[in-house]
Amino acid sequence: MPGLFDLLSGDDLYAKLEHDYQRVLDNPADVFTAFDFLITAWHLLEWKYPGDTAKKQRDDLRKRYPILALCEHLAVSGKHFEPTSKKHNSVDTTYRDSVWKRGVWAPGVWQPGVWRDDLIVELTGDAQITFGDKLTIKEIADLVMNFWRGPGGYSNTGRSPGSAI
Repeated sequence: MPGLFDLLSGDDLYAKLEHDYQRVLDNPADVFTAFDFLITAWHLLEWKYPGDTAKKQRDDLRKRYPILALCEHLAVSGKHFEPTSKKHNSVDTTYRDSVWKRGVWAPGVWQPGVWRDDLIVELTGDAQITFGDKLTIKEIADLVMNFWRGPGGYSNTGRSPGSAI
């Protein structure tokens, strides 16, 4: 089975990443949106550099660009709840930083952004050295998009992706 519905190529998955990024911008406190974005951001690397023959290239890029290692750590944590590989060393913890506890207000009572409600990722390792102690999901999404939109970003030219991120 090639692809999934209309997701048939890396270009299609990149279009999904752009779509998910807009969803993060629209509602950065939505956990489901954050999950979708992170999973797509991480797996785009596999679509750009597919197969066993490109595994070393993917590993090298992950090591070179801390934003990719951070995406992988968050994506694996989201799928499996706790990453077990020692290479996942970008994230200390995640939490919601909100004025109100979840469920205090009925959904839709307040427009997104009226009250502080952020999804926070506390960093460790190279991610902490590169980006600081913590980032919001929106900040992570911005960094991811800078990477994939950067010089040599997502394209089928075979050039290396990203910038100095």
